Amino acid sequence: MTAEPPPPQGNRRLLDPARPFPERVARLVRDWEDDGRARYRLVDGRPLLALYCWHLDAARRGTTEDDRATAAYIAAAFAANGGADGWDLLLRERADCACHGQSWRLENISVCLGCLRYVCYSFEGPCCPGARIVG
Repeated sequence: MTAEPPPPQGNRRLLDPARPFPERVARLVRDWEDDGRARYRLVDGRPLLALYCWHLDAARRGTTEDDRATAAYIAAAFAANGGADGWDLLLRERADCACHGQSWRLENISVCLGCLRYVCYSFEGPCCPGARIVG
């Protein structure tokens, strides 16, 4: 009988708003590396959406904020969640925006990197002071 793998511990790390998002990512990547790149250190769901959108946003702006270890972590989390097919499935899920309570497919919603709440396109202003909105 095979033991169940532990639940994703990376989710808890990224959902903690006590630190700026890039610091949360750096700590998450360090934990993953220190633990031999263990799969249970990867993220899924909303934390994956936030992480991947943060990564894409930085690339779009030409300010890649991630080093090789972070890029490897993002690639591993993306692959562990089904790669491009898993990403498409995630984007088809629905969620309510925190600003208006309207239901959206994740492909049409943004994420505040401060609190990781979903916000819609009509949201004005920062959700959390100093936090980026991505997605």
